[in-house]
Amino acid sequence: MASSNTPIPVDDGFNEYESAVKRQKSTTSKVWDEMTKLDCENKNELKAQCNHCKTIFSAKSSSGTSHLRRHLNSYLKKVNKDITQYTIAIQPSPEGVPSIKNYKFDADECRKAISTFLVCGKHSFRTVEEPAFRYMMRIASPNFKNISRHTAARDVLMYYAKERDRVKEELAKAPGLICLTSDNWNSEHTNDEYTAHWVDKDWKLQKRIIRFRALFPPYDGLNIADELVLCLSQWGIDKKIFSITLDNASYNDVMVSCLKNRFRANRAILCDGAFFQVRCCAHILNLIVKAGLELADDVVGKIRNGIRYIKKSRIRRKRFYDVADKSFHLNVTKKLRQDVCVRWNSTYLMLESSLYYKDVLDYWGQRDKDYQIFALSNEEWRNVVILCKFLKVFYDVTCIFSGSNYPTANLYFRGVWKVHKVLLDTVKGPYSFLTPMVKQMQEKFNKYWAEYSLILSCAAILDPRYKLNYVQYCFNTIYGVHASDFVETILSNLRLLFDEYVKKSKSTSSSLGGSCNVSDKNPVDSGLDEHNDNSADFGGYFDESDDYKRYLNESSTRSEKSQLDIYLEEPELELNSQIDVLDYWSKSSVRYNELSLLARDLLAIPISTVASESAFSMGKKVITPLRSSLKPKTVQAVVCLDDWMRAKGFSAEIGCKKDNEDDDDDEDDDDVSSVAF
Repeated sequence: MASSNTPIPVDDGFNEYESAVKRQKSTTSKVWDEMTKLDCENKNELKAQCNHCKTIFSAKSSSGTSHLRRHLNSYLKKVNKDITQYTIAIQPSPEGVPSIKNYKFDADECRKAISTFLVCGKHSFRTVEEPAFRYMMRIASPNFKNISRHTAARDVLMYYAKERDRVKEELAKAPGLICLTSDNWNSEHTNDEYTAHWVDKDWKLQKRIIRFRALFPPYDGLNIADELVLCLSQWGIDKKIFSITLDNASYNDVMVSCLKNRFRANRAILCDGAFFQVRCCAHILNLIVKAGLELADDVVGKIRNGIRYIKKSRIRRKRFYDVADKSFHLNVTKKLRQDVCVRWNSTYLMLESSLYYKDVLDYWGQRDKDYQIFALSNEEWRNVVILCKFLKVFYDVTCIFSGSNYPTANLYFRGVWKVHKVLLDTVKGPYSFLTPMVKQMQEKFNKYWAEYSLILSCAAILDPRYKLNYVQYCFNTIYGVHASDFVETILSNLRLLFDEYVKKSKSTSSSLGGSCNVSDKNPVDSGLDEHNDNSADFGGYFDESDDYKRYLNESSTRSEKSQLDIYLEEPELELNSQIDVLDYWSKSSVRYNELSLLARDLLAIPISTVASESAFSMGKKVITPLRSSLKPKTVQAVVCLDDWMRAKGFSAEIGCKKDNEDDDDDEDDDDVSSVAF
């Protein structure tokens, strides 16, 4: 039997067919998305079953659907809570205790987080198109829409532009002057990099990379000076530069000379540039020690090749450490170190590890014929001990200069003086085999000391543990009776610099006072004053009270001690006490107003370009062979963003070893040194 829905065939055409079919009324109510109609024996009776609880209800057209809707609302309210009750975000509080808040998906924040992931992890932009990445994002956040590598690159550039404006605002608000470090790096193109250093309003030392771009030929001092001036102008700090720290490249002298002339024209340089140029101290020490080690290459080469021979074979290496452990009872967690020839500090660590395993190496030389050509005699071992003690001073000083938390300028004087003292003592000492090496090192060091001891000494004087007495003591140990001449020159230059800050402070306060009092004067009084000035020329009325007050002020100023004199007369703090020198000057800024301004700028001078060179080390990870097609603006955005994120503390927990994590004991991945030059 045909159902009621079966069309009735007619002889006429399509229109007749359509008119003969009785259309069934569609169920437009949304309740039928959650309900199912049931067939009943009685055709006049209709039923509906809930898809969730399987309850059956009447579904007559006369009954409507209100009762079905009430049921669904009541049931879904019980079972399906608001999804915000289940999706929560843990937000760290200032006290370190996580707090819970309702989570709402933010596509912009998610894209920003992906940009941070790509930048700080040095990942390729193509990562966002990898199936595994998209699978991870789909599981982590189903609402996230996939993006292409081009979109990811645009997001990074937009993120960089926003952060650049924020850093530019920080530089504009910097209460003092700004110190620069600059370095060049050769890859496929020559890249130039500038890093800004300053002390912020909270007296914390800050560092930001402000440029990492390719240079265009010619690569000379004039071209680089033009690039630097343009960069400073774009950042709005061309009149706030105090110093620039450079390596000893020949073109830097031409660049600095050009910069001094430009800054003199703008009156943006202090003391005629006496404190403007600084040579990288760590770079100088690196050159000095490398030059000296070349003369001791025989014994160093034996140790280097011997360690390479032992570590070349895994079986031989295992036997060596077994002998060291079982026969000589040494702690074999300390491994033999191989050096990198271009890093003298790794050579020192190699010598230190060889001395630790000296007895084992001698034992090995007696039993392995192939190793005997690398075995050292007793006299050679004595020379290694002396050489290692000599290099330890340089190594310790360099570790301070090259620390990850870049030190203030006051810490350099003591380290450089120790190097100077060791060189002098070694030349006069009994170790004749070191004499030729040390004399060659002295020639390079004396040139650096003669040019930059002024800046190092002034920074040390502003350390309350050192002051003038410690500087005098250090110069006495070097120059003897002639030390007073050097100290007097340093002190006179420091006074000249301090006078510049006093003048600047007075001009600032007078301009503020003058702007406040411009309209305070009565026009009638002005006319009287003008009349009095004219009459004073021919013996008329003259009130000397104001002139007398000026005379008293000038006399008292001449007889008063300056803030610098008062600071130097106060007793020093304990020499080896642990203090934050910036915190000291922050607390002393009320008492020593102008002197604290000088200390803030002088202590911010970076005596080392390690900050710049670390940027180039990071740049090598950015410009890999697989990413060599990145545009210069993209490379700059990635390098600068990474530095700015680290400055904000983003990577504070990255690299921190957890309690349940084990160190990797694979010797093939030995880290030759934690100090980079």
